[in-house]
Amino acid sequence: MMRMRWLMIAAMAAAMGTGGPACGGNPDESVLPGVEALVFVKRAFINGEGDHVVTGGANQTIDYLRYVPGGGVYVLSPPTPDGTLTNLTEAFEGADINGIDLSFDARQVVFSMRYAGQSHYHIFLANVDGTGDVRQLTFGDWHDVKPVFVPGDRIAFVTNQPYTEMGTRADEYNHSRVVTQLATIAIDAGDADRRLCAQNLSHSADPFLMFDGRIGFSRWEHLGPLNDVKLMVMNPDCTQMVGLAGTGGKPGNSLVQFHEISAGEYVGIVTSRRGTIQAGALVHLDALAEGGVDGITLDEQNARFEVLTPQVPTGEESPPSGVGRYRRPFPLDNGQFLVAWADGDVNERNELSETAPNFGLYLWDPETRSKTLIYDDPNMWDTYAIPVVPRDAPPVHPSLLQPAPDESEPSVLGSIDVSITGLNESVRGADLDGLTLDDALDFATRVRIIEGFSSEIGPVREFGLTMHEGAAILGEASVYEDGSWEAAVPARLPYHLQPLDRYGMAIRNQMLWIQAMPGEERRCGGCHEDRTGQVLPREGATTLAQQAGAQDFVRAIPDRVELPWIDAASGTTIQDVLDANCVGCHDGGAMDPYAGRFYTVDVTTEEGEMLQYEIPYLRLDDEPLQVYYEMEVVTYPASYVTLLYPSAMMGDSVATGDVPPEWVQPGTARTSRLIEALNINAEDDATAWAWDAPSHPEDVGVDLTREERLMLIQMADLGGQFYSRRNVEGAEAWGETTYE
Repeated sequence: MMRMRWLMIAAMAAAMGTGGPACGGNPDESVLPGVEALVFVKRAFINGEGDHVVTGGANQTIDYLRYVPGGGVYVLSPPTPDGTLTNLTEAFEGADINGIDLSFDARQVVFSMRYAGQSHYHIFLANVDGTGDVRQLTFGDWHDVKPVFVPGDRIAFVTNQPYTEMGTRADEYNHSRVVTQLATIAIDAGDADRRLCAQNLSHSADPFLMFDGRIGFSRWEHLGPLNDVKLMVMNPDCTQMVGLAGTGGKPGNSLVQFHEISAGEYVGIVTSRRGTIQAGALVHLDALAEGGVDGITLDEQNARFEVLTPQVPTGEESPPSGVGRYRRPFPLDNGQFLVAWADGDVNERNELSETAPNFGLYLWDPETRSKTLIYDDPNMWDTYAIPVVPRDAPPVHPSLLQPAPDESEPSVLGSIDVSITGLNESVRGADLDGLTLDDALDFATRVRIIEGFSSEIGPVREFGLTMHEGAAILGEASVYEDGSWEAAVPARLPYHLQPLDRYGMAIRNQMLWIQAMPGEERRCGGCHEDRTGQVLPREGATTLAQQAGAQDFVRAIPDRVELPWIDAASGTTIQDVLDANCVGCHDGGAMDPYAGRFYTVDVTTEEGEMLQYEIPYLRLDDEPLQVYYEMEVVTYPASYVTLLYPSAMMGDSVATGDVPPEWVQPGTARTSRLIEALNINAEDDATAWAWDAPSHPEDVGVDLTREERLMLIQMADLGGQFYSRRNVEGAEAWGETTYE
């Protein structure tokens, strides 16, 4: 039914017809009915030595700084295999293009280009008819890519321009790639009116204009075990950055290269997060909520996907013969699509053969699922095709009519009623064990606000033996009797939230990053509440938190709570707590109840090497231990290894023998065996305990303070990181010592 509905919309659009300015071609000869010309990109894949550059920056689904000189922006008129080509970037030697868009009147093309002698991609503007000079709009020591026109004479694009106090963030738990975020410029003023959006901890890419004037884009989400690409949407002033689709139900890891077909319906690519040369299966997305307000409410939780090319794998495996993979679908008014397509493996196996896939331009018919060749240069990747046809511009979004915010203003985060949720989950651990999430959230007393950071702080490849990013607690906002809370926080930073119970443990760990612009209020209904409904304050027109005013958590970096494991420049560390209370009995010596107990871990590396490690069952001193994690041998204190490694072992590691429980489950203190053994009493009643069991180490005559217990709970809830900004070498403002 979804497919029939979409085809009916396409048929109605086709009946309206198309038209555009003459570009010198004969529309009767065009493969595209009624289209006289198209603009597209050629990208080189053969280097100066004649070798094929197979992946380079294309090995990840979002990583677009692959410079192979020799491409350009072209106009093909008419759109046929033997049509006339005009190179709009002919004046630039060694050009490479990685994003284009066509103006609403179809007279100008904006693109990102790097050329010989330049070290960065920047945004340029050219006339489609080839007249006049090509104008450079952005400059600077950073990359600006993937531009799109925005109503109001602006251009949105992707940039890796740094703006954090310590430099540019780096992507993912291995921190090997510079993070990108969205930005906008005015067409006339260029960099003189450059505005950066709030930053995520991972890449943002592939912006596209929506029919209501907002900007959709793909965002790589890394938070703990999550590692996928979702679709997001924001206002063109960078406010209200919210999910569009991909939290659940998507038919593959990554959603990229999308365009909107009609209000709430989209077409794009679904693929693996790596190994498919930024290509995959064509997918249709319907995110329109049933009965939505004015018919345009987007329902991220219940977005519906249909893979249009079911033979194309959505993972890394090779396609069947003749199936290949697709890139960059562009919807036409007649319901068909311009696509780039390549046959063969179109994955990392191409590297083994040292032969790059060949992307050509095709017309794809969703009804017959057939392709018609438009143009293919066998020595180039042909992609980013757009018909040279005028289109109606959406109205200028109201957010652009507002004055620019005061950069000194904080952002406000909050909830109307934190107990409202659309998630059908149950809570595990402690006194809330077995309760449904909505019932458990009634016990929330505070909301923990966690700032994420990455290796801009210094030379850290991993933050420890877990996939969690660097984390700092900005504060814990009080939840009022009506379930509301409000917090003023520094703008533009990535945060995630944890509602807490009376014991200081997270009831649920919100596994996505949120951010806000200066002066913006990001007030949700509840805890991932149903978007199609409306959450109102329990009493009156405003919440108790709004009436009281936002709690102030605008704090300098040194004042944010961080949990370094050892050797911090200042403050108490996790090892300090263990040394003072635990090492006397858990050092592997005569008093240690687990002395002599070990388990064995066998590892097969990517190179086929066999490694073996003996790891103590539980040892809490700081004796250095070596283990294998994330394709390398690493050294951490025995306390960190024995507490975290049982839950952090990867698929290349096999544990045998006296294997311990998962002492610490990263991101969830309430299901961690260590926290259960320690137990904790309530903040409002010292006689109430989270577990109905004796507390340790009091049962062996050692007193652990509630504050020390809370520090270990926070360590587990934040993901069990080893490093913070206070124990990273090179992070001079936060201390230079590190564990060797």
